[in-house]
Amino acid sequence: MSDFDSRARRAADAVRDQIADNSSDHEKGIQRAQRSPGRVAIPSAVAAAAVLIAGLVVALPRVGDSGALSGGEGGAAFAMAGALQPFDTCDNVLQYFKDQAPDYLIERARGGTISTTTEAGAPVPRTDEPKQGRANDSAGAESGGTESGGTQREHSTTNVQEAGVDEPDIVKTDGNRIVAVAQARVHLVGLDGGKMTLRKTLPDTMVRNVFLSGQRVLVFSGQAVQNSEPGSGWEGQQAVLRMYDISDLSDPQQIATLTITGNVLDARLVGTQVRVVTASSPDVDAPSPVYTPDGGIAQKSKDELRAAIAKTKVDDWIPTYTLQDGAGVDVNKGRLVDCANLAHPETFSGLDTVAVSSFDMGSALQSRKTVGVIAGGQQIYATDKSTYVSTTDWSRDGSPAKTSLHKFSTGPSAATTYKGSGEVPGTLLNQYAMSEYNGVLRVASTVSERRGWVSSREVTEGVVTTLDEEGGALRQLGQVGGLGRQDNESIRAVRFIEERGYVVTFRQTDPLYVLDLRNAAAPKVVGQLKIPGYSGYLHPIGANLLLGVGQSGLDRTIDNPPSAPVRGGQIGVQFSLFDISDPSSPRRIDTQTYGGGAAAAEFDPKAFLYWQPRNLIIAPTNVHGDYRGRGAFSGLVLLRADADGLTELGRLATTEADGAVNRSLVIGDIVYMLSDNALQANSLNTHREVDRLTLG
Repeated sequence: MSDFDSRARRAADAVRDQIADNSSDHEKGIQRAQRSPGRVAIPSAVAAAAVLIAGLVVALPRVGDSGALSGGEGGAAFAMAGALQPFDTCDNVLQYFKDQAPDYLIERARGGTISTTTEAGAPVPRTDEPKQGRANDSAGAESGGTESGGTQREHSTTNVQEAGVDEPDIVKTDGNRIVAVAQARVHLVGLDGGKMTLRKTLPDTMVRNVFLSGQRVLVFSGQAVQNSEPGSGWEGQQAVLRMYDISDLSDPQQIATLTITGNVLDARLVGTQVRVVTASSPDVDAPSPVYTPDGGIAQKSKDELRAAIAKTKVDDWIPTYTLQDGAGVDVNKGRLVDCANLAHPETFSGLDTVAVSSFDMGSALQSRKTVGVIAGGQQIYATDKSTYVSTTDWSRDGSPAKTSLHKFSTGPSAATTYKGSGEVPGTLLNQYAMSEYNGVLRVASTVSERRGWVSSREVTEGVVTTLDEEGGALRQLGQVGGLGRQDNESIRAVRFIEERGYVVTFRQTDPLYVLDLRNAAAPKVVGQLKIPGYSGYLHPIGANLLLGVGQSGLDRTIDNPPSAPVRGGQIGVQFSLFDISDPSSPRRIDTQTYGGGAAAAEFDPKAFLYWQPRNLIIAPTNVHGDYRGRGAFSGLVLLRADADGLTELGRLATTEADGAVNRSLVIGDIVYMLSDNALQANSLNTHREVDRLTLG
């Protein structure tokens, strides 16, 4: 069974079971420690559930049934102001870690958390002009030069959240060549006379995704670090960024390699400027804790930890980098972030270092400008100028989870500045739960808490919070809650489009909420539609239509005969088209439903493709078939959406040997589908297969 197929089955089962409770253990750190059995790895400042992003799982927080505010508009303010606290010297950085680390690590080892709360700031009026539009409709943005000076053909691009802000992905094209990631390797594919030719497979392994800009490819991969000490085993994780010149696909030239302790959370490309967000956890050379019979930490262990921390140097805490030239020769190495470019929120947020490094794709990774904040990080959202890093703190004492937010700003010179931090209640679904408009950050979160002393119950709801940067902090402007509270529903999809927000919650039905965000100090729900099933991804189709990709929530898949046995809550892949022209009265005007399984975009928005020149929705889809296996399908579903509804134009299947289809792209009148093991080309006019290339 393919990885995608397995994920689809797990997702379907989860919905059948009406959204199982989150696991109580969400620990996920970068954790570069364990150099020897006696070393103690400092855990990540927060815990997270995994969110799939392309072929990576940057273990980004996934929403679950967690948290609850008082319902309705005007709920209790919860956003915390986290004012900026810069460091002046490395001595101050070291002292900060020495002061904070002992109690924090002891508390974490006991299974608890350190509670931090601050009053929210007052609303601040905004006068900024809007600076962003709708997301790219994959309608052929320019991506640089072409191989051998060829003429660039009309082609699709990666489905991204913000127009003009590219995101790394497992397939890229400029219309004349394809850079594809399959089997964790990068394959350079030439399109010679329309026929695919594998020109080269790059040596990188454990590849997550790539950027393509002009003649340059930037490859993101990771590598496990082995300790040289006998029997010590795994030491930690390193992020590897490697740049190539692919002017000649058959002879790509390695330009430079940047290795960083920790992991890449995500990256963005604006023009030729790259922003890479990394997260790294330090380690302490101290024996692992010994526990007392009542679950506490033995005093000897506490003393050993404090003594070890007292002996540390600043370089024990700050992530490092190594830069090599194309020949693999070290060019430079040292601290990833200079002490003067480090800061921390006013409220302690952990011991990790989240760093934002910016550089130009035309450089050899030597023009980096890096700034960092000592706090946890799990996922990012970015506009053309701002980058937000979020991290969720899963409390072990029964109190609701909360998510910290850190803002960075990048100027025309690519210099990045840490602007401040804030906090919202609950957990975020993914990057689409954040959106900046008119300088205001809008955040949708799922909040839940246990209520009742005699008969405990969990209360869950969705909350949308607006925040503004002021005085080195992200301060709350407004908040509206109660989304899905009546039925204890968690957020399953979010889309902010200019001054409106669209939120889908789900437990047994699929309420679609429409929010009016014109007054950031008083966001409000203006429309609601309750239907079976749910949508996991929302995509605007023109100004008045919204497409939802998710599950039908039907009792029986359409391929099952009436006599077939049916499991309770059985569901099927569903595409829903909503009319949102009247925000007070959204309508679902049509659906296309398939058998049990999943469309890839439900989990990974980059898998979605809306090819605007043909008004064509192209969706990688995996269907299991009926209870006898009939009707199973893996490939692309082609749909057309208009005011009259959804029309299926065809299904393009791949072979079982190729695995699940993960992406699609369009060049001219050909659609290419990238599966686990192959690239397949089909005509958009006849739907017939015209070429196939095995990868791996």
